[in-house]
Amino acid sequence: MADNINHEVFGNLEFDYGWVKKIELELFGEKRELEIVIDADEDADFEPAQIESYKEFFKAIDTRVQDAELATFEFYQKESPDIRAQYGNDTDVDRYVPKISKKEELYKLVTPKQIIFPMVFDDTEREAGFLCDCSWEIEHGLGIKFENEIVNEVGFQDILL
Repeated sequence: MADNINHEVFGNLEFDYGWVKKIELELFGEKRELEIVIDADEDADFEPAQIESYKEFFKAIDTRVQDAELATFEFYQKESPDIRAQYGNDTDVDRYVPKISKKEELYKLVTPKQIIFPMVFDDTEREAGFLCDCSWEIEHGLGIKFENEIVNEVGFQDILL
């Protein structure tokens, strides 16, 4: 099996428990190096839906980034009071789960790591998402899931894995 391929849509990929490559993208206020992961076996037999999802996702990547940031901010505003309550009287609560009032304050709490294109077994569903580390959920991280280029869910990373 080849460890590297040059795919007509995805470009140069390397196999590492999925097909991966690195890109630079500005997300959560910073230009970052992210890993693109196309979920497939070593045979590089990609689903048509993954190829379409990749094309559509990157066609308007700036919109995807804005949508992801806004959805994450809304998620954080909704969930952070409960998360803060779990800290009780812990003085670290303001470091890990600070009270914020604008989207830009979220940027220092979230570190995007990957953009994943999972297998979906349904050619009519285009699925993709950002996997991030975040200050308030060290163990499970943050997933921002898109279906047909619309944010469908924000939660633990396992919504995409």
